[in-house]
Amino acid sequence: MGAFLIGPLLVKYEWILIILSGILSYLVIAKALNGNDEYKKVFLNVLMNAVLIGLFTYKFSSILFQTENILSSPLAILYFSGGSKGTIFAAFLVLIYFVWEVKKYKYPFKSWIHGIVYGSVTFVLSYWLFRTLLIMLF
Repeated sequence: MGAFLIGPLLVKYEWILIILSGILSYLVIAKALNGNDEYKKVFLNVLMNAVLIGLFTYKFSSILFQTENILSSPLAILYFSGGSKGTIFAAFLVLIYFVWEVKKYKYPFKSWIHGIVYGSVTFVLSYWLFRTLLIMLF
């Protein structure tokens, strides 16, 4: 895949595809959970919090795993990513957060799984579709 420049920023096409797939998944989940407005609001809030926890954990996990580099050059945290260790750590924290929220709100587990499956399948299929279309265009 390629990338393009916006001023001084290098933006990968893959990140644009991930954002588009995430937006589409959010809209599909909101439409699928249309019956119960209170649960829909809670689920989408928990989902967005989980995404933000995952992103920030991934980005700033380099503090834990590359401490020497960060201490020698603090601005390096802007350039480093979490790598595979950061991805696993972020997934672990997101899983803990989801379990905590499922127990906290006491909605049926089936409802939570329903929203997660809709979101996951939509994300994977839309990412695949957008990526295929991008490859066909370039």
